[in-house]
Amino acid sequence: MGDYKLYGVTMSPFSMKMRAYFRYRRIRHQWVTGKQANDIALTKVDPYMLPVVEDAEGVFKHDSTFLIDEIEQKIPDRRTDPDNPADAFLACLIEDYCDEWLLLPFFMMRWRTQTDRLANGRWILYEYTYGKTTDPAFEEFAKAWADRQVSIVSRICGSEDMFGILDESLAALLRVTERAFCLGMFLFGSRPSRAEFALYGILSQLVIDHSSSSFLRETANSTYRWVTVMEDLSGNEGAWEPVSTDRERLESSGVLDLLRLSAKYHLPMLKANTEAIDAGETMFSFNIDGQPFTRHAVDRYLHCIPELKKRYEALPDDARATLDPILRETGCLAYLT
Repeated sequence: MGDYKLYGVTMSPFSMKMRAYFRYRRIRHQWVTGKQANDIALTKVDPYMLPVVEDAEGVFKHDSTFLIDEIEQKIPDRRTDPDNPADAFLACLIEDYCDEWLLLPFFMMRWRTQTDRLANGRWILYEYTYGKTTDPAFEEFAKAWADRQVSIVSRICGSEDMFGILDESLAALLRVTERAFCLGMFLFGSRPSRAEFALYGILSQLVIDHSSSSFLRETANSTYRWVTVMEDLSGNEGAWEPVSTDRERLESSGVLDLLRLSAKYHLPMLKANTEAIDAGETMFSFNIDGQPFTRHAVDRYLHCIPELKKRYEALPDDARATLDPILRETGCLAYLT
């Protein structure tokens, strides 16, 4: 099954995504956190990013999506790509929506209020120092870390004028998960796909941060509970149930609604970002329900649509024939062809 070291921190959504993934897959690994994980991210990969995975040969890699791709190919048992190729593509598309769009409302909420800034700065430093809170410099470093994160909120999330749009996008997601996760925990049957692990990664942060935790308990209690169960699914023995060919399940699972959210928020953002960078612009803007959403353009997003197109184009003809009406109905198809 391979031996891995997973360097990450519990306050990193992608670290928690990968830890839950490794646990479900029953892949032998060591979880390494704190300063040691940070040092590995600073010295072994570029750009700096957590988590970092070290394989048995001592090779260090990051980017959770491509890590999952590699492990899915290398280790066949308990894969998280559904057997149905059309469903496997939908899982990848939802994963990208979670990783790229949902990161924004999470990051905004983490550093939005002074209470959250103080609490989260301390929590991050607590893990970094393995609990050495009596160090005279602890509070100073915690504040410095929080100040650093606050300074980049506008670059990642847009100005405060954009926060209402991010709030609504998160509320829209939670309306979907509250309906879907009352009927079952998983989107493509009785076992988790990569889409659920991506969603878990973001929500794992919202259930521990000060304000967002209270918000989820009050407005999305089933989703809150779902997060706590997703943390370790090593005992799950479920099966895939085709979704793209079953209209009733497509709607009840939440997949159709998640695709609509991708077409409303995620895919237009990726497209606008690429167009801005191609034009040499530093900012991009696109409309959501008649309101402009504006933020900095970043290289991080440039590979996303090309990679999704590559996965779509590699599908068998019958899988694309199944998907196209679904993707057209939800507004996703235009971004993939």
